[in-house]
Amino acid sequence: METRDSRLHILQQVMDAAALRHRVIAQNVANVNTPGYRRQEVVFEAEMARALAGTGGPAAVNVKPYVVVADGPERVDGNTVDLNREMNDLNKNFLLYEAAAQIITSRVTSLKAAIAGH
Repeated sequence: METRDSRLHILQQVMDAAALRHRVIAQNVANVNTPGYRRQEVVFEAEMARALAGTGGPAAVNVKPYVVVADGPERVDGNTVDLNREMNDLNKNFLLYEAAAQIITSRVTSLKAAIAGH
């Protein structure tokens, strides 16, 4: 019997990826005026989608987010950070984190109700 709810674990992974992405975006914004700085981004969703499409839950539990240097248009100073893109990514990331948190909260509330017999 599996003692761990794999859906909750996957949601936890989504929240971990969103937290990492938030730090990476903050780093990109902090370096918007640093000559030669290369924009970074987090890779997670595509890896998770592949894992879920393949064997499903067990493989998805092992997917971890990671940071890569992203390609993109380079300014004259060699910096690749676009502040508008970072703000859009930040907003999208916030919505992802909030959605995952709400789903986890709902799931935990349901589990508590089931345990209490309501």
